Amino acid sequence: MSEVLIWGASGGIGSALVTLCKTNGWTVYASARHEDRIPTGAEMTTVFRAEDTYSIQSAAYSVGQASAGLDLVVYAAGGMAASTIDSFSADDWSAVIDANLNGAARCAAASLSLLKEGGHLMIVGAYIDKISFPKFGAYAAAKAGLEPLITILSKENRKLKFTLVRPGAVDTPFWRNVPFNLPKGAATPESVAAAIIERFNGGTAGVLDL
Repeated sequence: MSEVLIWGASGGIGSALVTLCKTNGWTVYASARHEDRIPTGAEMTTVFRAEDTYSIQSAAYSVGQASAGLDLVVYAAGGMAASTIDSFSADDWSAVIDANLNGAARCAAASLSLLKEGGHLMIVGAYIDKISFPKFGAYAAAKAGLEPLITILSKENRKLKFTLVRPGAVDTPFWRNVPFNLPKGAATPESVAAAIIERFNGGTAGVLDL
């Protein structure tokens, strides 16, 4: 039975992953800022905050005590605050960078020792050229940082696989914080989750453009 740890398991994509993996018989460890919003069925749920290294390490420790070795780790957490560069408060800027970039790095670092040899770590990113809009400064900067992060992780950990997932617009609550409407033809969280599992099953790594 495959085992997966999902960081950000209460969001649109993370929730869809929990449900899909459970449907397919996986053992699911699910962590989120809002534990009560994680779909039912996971073998273990924990709380983490992207800005809090201790909470991440605590969640990873709990998973390590229960798991025989993870096959897949997915960082699907994120956050958005829209503002022009000159109007961003320091706290709001830091929160966006933490949710999308620093949290990804911290969760990856805490997860590496939990993965089996040949295990796969995936981070949900974005198409940078498609999100370089006014008021998207912090979000675009954070997502851009994921590309070298994945490259360097793969070079530092040759016995593991790493994938940066780059979906287009996805119909999730994220859009409540965006200063324009959800684009037509946006993907569903379920379709992104299915693509992630398809990539895992295919055994390849690298950038996954959706």
